[in-house]
Amino acid sequence: MRIEFVKMSGAGNDFIVFNNMDSSLDAVITTGLIKNMCVRGLSVGADGLLEMKSDPDYAFRMKYYNSNGNSAGMCGNGARCMISYAASKGIIPDSGVVKFRSDAGIHSAEISAPDSVRLWMTDPEVHYLDRTINLDSAELHLSFLDTGVPHAVVMLDGSQEIPFPEFASELRKHSLFGDAGANVDFVRIKGASELELRTWERGVEGETLACGTGAVASAICAAEIHGMNLPIDITVRSGLKLKVGKNSIGWWLEGEARTVYKGVLESSSLGKLAAIL
Repeated sequence: MRIEFVKMSGAGNDFIVFNNMDSSLDAVITTGLIKNMCVRGLSVGADGLLEMKSDPDYAFRMKYYNSNGNSAGMCGNGARCMISYAASKGIIPDSGVVKFRSDAGIHSAEISAPDSVRLWMTDPEVHYLDRTINLDSAELHLSFLDTGVPHAVVMLDGSQEIPFPEFASELRKHSLFGDAGANVDFVRIKGASELELRTWERGVEGETLACGTGAVASAICAAEIHGMNLPIDITVRSGLKLKVGKNSIGWWLEGEARTVYKGVLESSSLGKLAAIL
């Protein structure tokens, strides 16, 4: 079997994209396949895999899988990449607002510029804002929100320096966030309407170069706690910027979404990879 795929990037989050609108890949897209394809160095490599499926009421249905092979309710940058992909394939028009379904709910989106997509999120759930906790003798200002997936947002004070990998990996599985844990965002205010963001993503179990749902969660915290004006520019680990705002439709996320390359995965290659892993 030869499996066609597209590799995409959303401000640094990278994804493998499968078109499964005709359900022909239902038996192929397994936990094992996803894990194997997302391994860096030995395979295609990605933060996660996006599957486009048909939907009776909307343009399509998006299924998102983390690199560990498990599905997640939502991925903001992944969803923006899927809109770009759908437009390139003529599945949706390249202008105007369209609606699609994810496991988090119904979303609106549009191509906002060449290689740029604006996505409206489902209504965020704010569990709490700006609690002070002590972790390994460090005092953290912590907020907990769900913007499609749960996020623990740490707003750093001024020049406060906290080792990100050590603290984020511990906080990601903290009992405060239940058995499933949460993604962890460290956020620093850089200007009147500008943030800097680092994200540790569950499912990837490491830092990623960008996180769309994390950018939205961070912007909500900045607006609610610090009174920052919207829209907010957010510089992510890749060095690129995401923009987050709010209008009558709801909270939106905007930024780069582009195709990196198209490829074909040979079954012989996948078999060899499975043997290695």
